[in-house]
Amino acid sequence: MAVIYKLVKSKGNIPNNSPFRVITKAFETKGMDHLQQRIRQATSLTPADVVSAVTALKEEIAEQLKMGNNVHLPGIGYFSIAATGELYQDPRSKHYRLRNPRVRTVNFRPDTLFMEALEGITFENGTYRNTPFSDTDDHATDATLKALFAHQSFITVGDLRAHLNLSQSSAYRLAARLVEEGRLRNAGTPYRKMFVKGDGNTAG
Repeated sequence: MAVIYKLVKSKGNIPNNSPFRVITKAFETKGMDHLQQRIRQATSLTPADVVSAVTALKEEIAEQLKMGNNVHLPGIGYFSIAATGELYQDPRSKHYRLRNPRVRTVNFRPDTLFMEALEGITFENGTYRNTPFSDTDDHATDATLKALFAHQSFITVGDLRAHLNLSQSSAYRLAARLVEEGRLRNAGTPYRKMFVKGDGNTAG
């Protein structure tokens, strides 16, 4: 699945005086329900195990940051605190300090192994697209599913892409929507998807 980017005219100080800055467009934000199902399929953990582990990890990271420590998760990255507050100068000592210091944000620096895991991403230029990203209409989708399943027991994202003349990213997005709607079910693995008819499939 490709990552969509757009080139936007830059304003202000941009590294290397580039006339454009690159903005990536997320298709959607995946929450815990989606992640725990993916992790469950790839491991022996139950959804409850995943939620418990993530909750415990969040609490422990917060505790370590509160104690003034940075946190390193091998293969993921480094977490550290960034602070803010009102700058104040003591009139007697002339020393500066912060009034009401508080956490501004949590900085994250990815580990080398995490960056290596992101290698192989494909990108598509969406700068000059004037219409929203759309998959295809339901009538064409239903007809395609009916035709494909008439000749084979399972289909792939490549089948959807070829028969509906979709980009790679649109084909993946359509497949994900059909799974959510129950019209398809992944009978393969999380990394090699092979779709069969879902309980909600009405295409014959």
